Amino acid sequence: MGEIILVQLGNRTSFCELLSEHSNGKRIRVKIGRNKEAKLPLNRVLLHTGTNCKSHDEVISFSTRSRALMNEIDLKIAWEYLSGEEKTLSSRHIAEACGLDKSDPHAIAAVLLCIEEDDTYIHSIDGGFFCRTAESIETRVQKMWEDRERKKEISDLITNLDRNELSPNLTKNQESHLNHIREYAIHGDRYSRSGRAIELLSQIKSGSNESIQIYAYNKLTECGLLDLDYPREIAIAEIPRTFDRDILLEANKLTDDCHLEDEILDLTALDTFTIDDQNTIDRDDAFSVVDETIWIHITDISSLIPKNSKIDSEASSRVATLYTPDITVPMLPPSITEKMGSLDPGQDRQCLSIKLDAISGESHFDWSIHHTKIRSDKSLSYLQADRILVDPNDPLHQRLSHVREMMRHHETSRVRKGALELNRPQLSIKVLEDKKIEVKVLQKTSPSRSMVAELMIAYNGLIGTYCKNNRISVPFRIQSDPEESLPLEMPEGPLKWYSIGKLLRPAQVTTTGGIHSGLGIENYVQSSSPLRRYLDLIVQRQVVEHLHSRPIGYTDSEISTIANVSDSQFRTLRRIENDRIKYWFLKYLNSQYLEGTAANNLKAVILENFEDRPSNFELVDFPYRGKCHFPSTTKPGDQCCLKLNGIDLWHKTAQFSFEGTA
Repeated sequence: MGEIILVQLGNRTSFCELLSEHSNGKRIRVKIGRNKEAKLPLNRVLLHTGTNCKSHDEVISFSTRSRALMNEIDLKIAWEYLSGEEKTLSSRHIAEACGLDKSDPHAIAAVLLCIEEDDTYIHSIDGGFFCRTAESIETRVQKMWEDRERKKEISDLITNLDRNELSPNLTKNQESHLNHIREYAIHGDRYSRSGRAIELLSQIKSGSNESIQIYAYNKLTECGLLDLDYPREIAIAEIPRTFDRDILLEANKLTDDCHLEDEILDLTALDTFTIDDQNTIDRDDAFSVVDETIWIHITDISSLIPKNSKIDSEASSRVATLYTPDITVPMLPPSITEKMGSLDPGQDRQCLSIKLDAISGESHFDWSIHHTKIRSDKSLSYLQADRILVDPNDPLHQRLSHVREMMRHHETSRVRKGALELNRPQLSIKVLEDKKIEVKVLQKTSPSRSMVAELMIAYNGLIGTYCKNNRISVPFRIQSDPEESLPLEMPEGPLKWYSIGKLLRPAQVTTTGGIHSGLGIENYVQSSSPLRRYLDLIVQRQVVEHLHSRPIGYTDSEISTIANVSDSQFRTLRRIENDRIKYWFLKYLNSQYLEGTAANNLKAVILENFEDRPSNFELVDFPYRGKCHFPSTTKPGDQCCLKLNGIDLWHKTAQFSFEGTA
């Protein structure tokens, strides 16, 4: 049998039974509930009631009676009666002022509970009680009112969000909390205040954190505060979609005037062409043909952007231009990518150019590198270039055909050295202004695309050779041979592309050089896209400085550091691009096959078949890979028919079922 006491347990008060006191007089042992005990510091005891109990039921009875008495206590009345007292008050004084029996332990306990709940008028200091001043009470009452208003504002916000009825005139408090919800909807648990957002949203939505996040995202889109197609991947990666004002100002002050005219080879008299996609606005490569000689030109961005300038630092942090079906986030400001740095027709531009003359039966080149000035005569699309290549009567047919033939020999030479020919088509998706999704399948075997791709491979390989021969520090890209032999004899198609892709080792960056087995080129660098990739700009800087016999700007150590950081970030950008392509392609499938009139029957090639889990396939009409359960009677390489059952745009997945072999 122990005494009933009132103690502080965490952030609440509770009645319990005192079992014993420690011999040092600093701790006590109490019974909490029917079967649970605890050891507490002595200063956690708020009241010794003087009432002993025989069971826990008597503790509950005492608590119930004391809490019932709280309804009869008005601390404001007690304050008005006692506020003239300057001495320390006891709980008995306060109970008496409230009209209660000061000798009743239930009344004393009720007083303590009331003060614990609301100390606006009377508060506790070191075990004693004091009346607050009128000024202090006024301040606290005002603060309590403001707190209640803020809570009401938040409650209204959450309720209206659930009803899709957000007010256009939100208070600052509501805007702040709505921003927490928005950031959580985008970033999920990565958001630093995700706990607060979940606490708010849990009032109207239960479930896992992810389900709450999805709910918040959908609600914000329904209220018009988020676009359903918002690129969350870009926001999560914290990629800036615009440039700061000081960067734009610095870019606008740049000039493409050449201060080294006597050191630059003037090729403006040569007929020069660019070949790009129809909507390209940042042209960084061109070529010229003079008799049997081919010139490959890459826009010289290194001479345009000073090293360590604000623009250079910004490009370094962005690493590369990000291309998605609906958004382009450039590495450099538009005044550079679309104007001063773009090889547009009729504009004089500095370039880093390579002169090629075929020797040894056109499988090898006599070549040299030059800092040049060119002027593009015409911008061609791939479609236009393909038409020229098949039209003998076109004025440009002979020159383009010569380039194509030389690049065929160059490709054949690489293949002999072990280069892989992976002609898997590429999915091209554009989101038009009316949100219409335009899907195209680009064949790598297109004559002009193959030609331009080989021109860039030749250019990058020769720049790498130049750097290796002259001991210029650059980030070479190498790729080791696969551990297993590649299925090169397999028929061209999805299964071959998939099988080879699984065996290829990832390319690595090094400053020492080596073989790139997949390309069949030794000492390969990337230098053909300085408008779009920062490492290409770095390589270009090194080469241009060497051509003019100036000190090289970067050491091996600096190149290695820049390359490793950039390569990691570049992989992140490519992952985002692939994720956004998948999102828009799945949205296209949804509109065409689930919501549209297209027959919901898609042909696919089975890439693998596991009994215990979904297996990979690739659609025949689109270079898209997904997963599906296949019967044990099917095998890799079989063509089949699949039914599209559903699309999950949040997770970017599609649900297919096997309909039969094709």
